[in-house]
Amino acid sequence: MDIKTFARGFELSEAIESYLNKRLETVKRALQTFVSRDDVNIEARFDKDGPYYTLRLMTHINGKDIVVQEKANDIYGVIDTATDAFEKSVKREKELHKSYHKSNVKGLTEAMVEELAPRYEIEEEEDKIDTVKRVYLMQATLEEAIAQMDVMGHQFFVFRNVDTGEINMIYRKNGKYGLIEFQE
Repeated sequence: MDIKTFARGFELSEAIESYLNKRLETVKRALQTFVSRDDVNIEARFDKDGPYYTLRLMTHINGKDIVVQEKANDIYGVIDTATDAFEKSVKREKELHKSYHKSNVKGLTEAMVEELAPRYEIEEEEDKIDTVKRVYLMQATLEEAIAQMDVMGHQFFVFRNVDTGEINMIYRKNGKYGLIEFQE
């Protein structure tokens, strides 16, 4: 795992780089337990604009970009605030990923097609409802829901949106997609 540093508007000293590396050690440890690959990089971009320093920290893990940008008039102060915010963002993504995978232990496809025993019996109107299936409510982003719907070959897909926490339904309409956001 590498830290790539770039500076614009001033010369980056060894002391500043070593301080940044020291502050990012906890982030590196969190990333190593979270990501199985070793090719994950952290990019640190420093920029000096007048009396202010801007630090932008970026990484790409599990198909998502984590970006934090902070601004301060002290180089060490901007490193402190940016690394704290970056560590918080990485840990939040790690928790999101952990809770997402705990709820879907069997995997996306297996959980969606598994048939469970119906909760109730339909006696009078057997003609209208042919089968009853119980499926797990998947937590996903909009892109993941579209991909899952395409994989399953269905016309619609109901899921809990990770970004909003609400239940949504995505459906196909004239070659495009529609989204229904349910309000509780």
